[in-house]
This record gives sequence, structure tokens and C-alpha cells, in this order.
Amino acid sequence: MKVLHECLMIGIAISCLGGIVASGQIRSQEDEFSPPWRLSVQVGGAFSDNRDATKTNQQSNLDLTTEPRADFRYQDADRTWVELSLMPLLKWHSNPRTALEGGEQQETDLFGAVGLELMHRLTPGMKLNAGDQLAYNDDPRILESGTTLRRNESYILNAVHAGLELAFTAEMGLGLVGEGVTTRYQDGVVARELDSDQFRGEMVPYFNAGDGWRVVGLAGASEFQEKKTERNRGSAVETCQAGCEKTITPGFVGKILGGYQFIQYDNSSLEPADTLSGKVELVFQEKTPTRFRLNVGYGYAPPSDSAYSAQTATTVSLAVDHDMIADRLTFHFQGLYRNGHYAKEAEEAPGGEERTTMIGLHGTYFVNTKWSLTCGYYLENWDSTVHESFTRNLVDLSVRAEW
Repeated sequence: MKVLHECLMIGIAISCLGGIVASGQIRSQEDEFSPPWRLSVQVGGAFSDNRDATKTNQQSNLDLTTEPRADFRYQDADRTWVELSLMPLLKWHSNPRTALEGGEQQETDLFGAVGLELMHRLTPGMKLNAGDQLAYNDDPRILESGTTLRRNESYILNAVHAGLELAFTAEMGLGLVGEGVTTRYQDGVVARELDSDQFRGEMVPYFNAGDGWRVVGLAGASEFQEKKTERNRGSAVETCQAGCEKTITPGFVGKILGGYQFIQYDNSSLEPADTLSGKVELVFQEKTPTRFRLNVGYGYAPPSDSAYSAQTATTVSLAVDHDMIADRLTFHFQGLYRNGHYAKEAEEAPGGEERTTMIGLHGTYFVNTKWSLTCGYYLENWDSTVHESFTRNLVDLSVRAEW
């Protein structure tokens, strides 16, 4: 199994050397006569009533941020598209964490990120999407698949993605996807416990059966690596699934996949295991006032606690956009529920259950084509027997201008 995992990961890595992001595909369709650069700045604040994600001794905090951004774009019709983004970030903490509280924070910090995205059509039947983002921040970004650490703590994150689309005939094709995420914390004590690497690769063959139906398969492999001080904590998962996809309209697509997963642990004292797995996805992106994306999945997932190598999780996520006033006022809802089960891995990791609920609601008012105002609210609740439970509320407000 380990040999199959390594061969699959290496094969996909050779075929795909970059990333795929939806925003790049959308922007590639913009007016070809628009300027090759875009400048913007966002100024705002975010208030949290639980800075360090704890159940007791909760500390509130207000972050004020200024984030200028520069995007440079090159486009050659529908054959090649490249975008480079520079995103420095200045952040001020009203209540920075002290050395006695662990992970000392500065009152003012300079963070930032740089991103590169590209699309290139090699032949009419072969398209490559590639990209990488390097970021330095202290925001765990929970609703954006963030780090395993739930409090603000400075880290460097590098995320590289890749996608290769191959169309052999009008009916048959193959998709290759690969990604890697590396997280490195700046505090030495935190780094020894939580520095991690995640890698994922998938092959997705498909057959168009007609009338909007597509039969799909999935063969994938993923790795989670984190070497703790006292023991090696990591896992490798192989996934085999099959299912179908139905295009009801060009903007309304449903997909269902089911299969099996196998897991091996880096800790030699743990036996390999397996489980059923599957996912259901429903996407509605028509040109209507309301759009949504619903995902339901079950299977192995990376852990959210530093004592474990993996969890078996049921996850439900929903994202809804609604245009209250066309081209003027848009609301965005984002929700996530995860029920995770941890098996016993050691005396200090006896296993347990964890239920996570995250809800976010944002509204954006477009003053004109250059100015916009956004405000929102997040609720985060962790009910866990594997680490400390907590609840956190966050309110944010920002103004954005672009030219």
C-alpha cells in the first residue's frame, strides 16, 4: 500500500507542478482590454472576545489592519493567463499576548503574502492550471481551512497547487490534481509541536454518458506529517472512489462519490486501518440573485489537535451568496459543521470526540465600482474531549478601494 501511495504521489507531482484556483479562471474571462494591473487597499478592524481560543481566562482583542494590494496580470486570449499578487499587511493588536501567557505578540506587526497563479492551454485538449502562495501571518483563518492552532500565532505558510486537464476524446478525459501545504511557526516551542506538512494528489478519470451525465472515478493519496518532540505523528491515506455527476444546467451541477479509504501511521506501534468514505456536492452558480455551494463528506481528515495523526470526520459545509440589491448590496453566508472521531494513539492521546460548528455572515455594500464597505460576524464553537472546548465570537468591519 505504501508503494502504491508513493507511486501515485510521484506520478501526479511530475504531471502537475503548480495550482488551480477558481478566482483565476473567473478573472481570465474579464475584458481583454482592461489594464494589466490593479491596485487596492483595505482598511479595517476585527474584534474577538476570545483571543487565544480558551474555555477559561478569555482575553478580548481588537485588531486594526491596513492591507494594500497590487495585482499584475498577463493574458494571451484564452491560451495563457498569469497573475502575480503582492499583499503586505500591517496589523495592530489592542491586547497583545505577553511572554508569560506564551507566544509573545508585538503590539504592531508587519505581515504579508505573495501569490502567483497561471493557466496555460498546452493543446486544445490539455490545460494546465498552476500557482503558489507564500504567506506570513498570525491569523488561523478557521473558515478557510486554517492551521491546527486556534489562537493567533505567527507562522509562515506555503501552499502550492496543481491541476492538469486532459481530454482524450469528446467523451473521455482525465483530471490530475496535486497540492502541498507547509506550515512553520515562528515561536520555537510552538514549532516543535505544530510545524506540519500536508500533501495530496488525485487522478480523476471521467466518461460523458450524455444528457448531462458524467461517470467519474477517483484514485488519491495524501500525507500528513508532523514530528512532535516525544513521538512521530503522521499518516498516509489512500482513497478509491467512484460515482457520477449531473449537469442540470450550465450553472447547476450535482456530484456524488463513494468508496473506501486506507490509512497507515508513521508511528509503527499503530496498526493500519480503513473506512468507508464519500462525498456529495451541489453547486448552483446561475446568474440569479442567490447562488450556493453545499458539500457533505465522510472519511479520514487531518487532525485539529496536536496529539493525534488523523481523525474520521463527517463534514457539512454550506456557502450562500445573495444579492439583496443588484450590483449594490450582497450578503455572504458560510457555515461548517464537523463531527470528528479520534482513535487511541498513545497514553497521552486516548482518543475521543470533537464537534465543531462555525458560522459566518458578511454583507458588502458597493458604493460604486471603486469603493466598498464590508461588515460581518463569525461564531466558532468547539465541543471536544480531545482538547479544550471553547466558543469565540468575532466581528469585523472594513473599507476597500481599488483603482
